[in-house]
Amino acid sequence: MNTQQKSIMVGSILGALLGAAAGYLFSRGLEMPRPEQDKGFSLRSIPPGQLVAVFIAIMGVLRGIAELGEEV
Repeated sequence: MNTQQKSIMVGSILGALLGAAAGYLFSRGLEMPRPEQDKGFSLRSIPPGQLVAVFIAIMGVLRGIAELGEEV
């Protein structure tokens, strides 16, 4: 296995672990009781502005990782 294949495998495993952790934290946040809600839990829609902020943050992290590869 060459270096590129190893990098892809490690990145895939780390991405899967981070994705699972993000899903867990998101679902845990949904289960927290809200003081203004009397009927238990409900799924709230995520405001588009927050989705854009998360997308930009993810793109920034990917750009940083790509720059790390250029420096080596």
